[in-house]
Amino acid sequence: MDTDSEDRWMGAWLALVRTHARLWDHVEAQLRRDHGLTIARFDVLANLESAGGRLGLTELASAIVLSPSGLSKLLDRMASSGLVRREPDPADARSSFAQITPRGRRLVNDARRSHHALLQHRFGDALTDRDVADLTRIMTRVSAALARE
Repeated sequence: MDTDSEDRWMGAWLALVRTHARLWDHVEAQLRRDHGLTIARFDVLANLESAGGRLGLTELASAIVLSPSGLSKLLDRMASSGLVRREPDPADARSSFAQITPRGRRLVNDARRSHHALLQHRFGDALTDRDVADLTRIMTRVSAALARE
């Protein structure tokens, strides 16, 4: 391992990890306190809402970065809470869809407003336009490198 090259990026890595953890904690606490949602539940509801209310389970699992079995368990709990329901795919008996319920839609719309306000305050207000452009460029580059593996 080349220590000189590690010194070049290690500070940035640690700043990213620590900042992510702190921001995640703020977001999770706010969603739980104000709406009774975990980030995972909010993410499912937000993705379903953005997609018009319904997504295939494979597509939803990819969007929220959960394994199919992890998503299945989460959807079971969310269905028990009346936030989503599962529907079989009439074209493929092995597949199904997740659909947001009216209750889930109201909850995610309410949560989205306060969630975005918190992100604006804790993240957006700390960045200049140039910071946003640089961060977007950097994260796109890192994401592309990960996708190649």
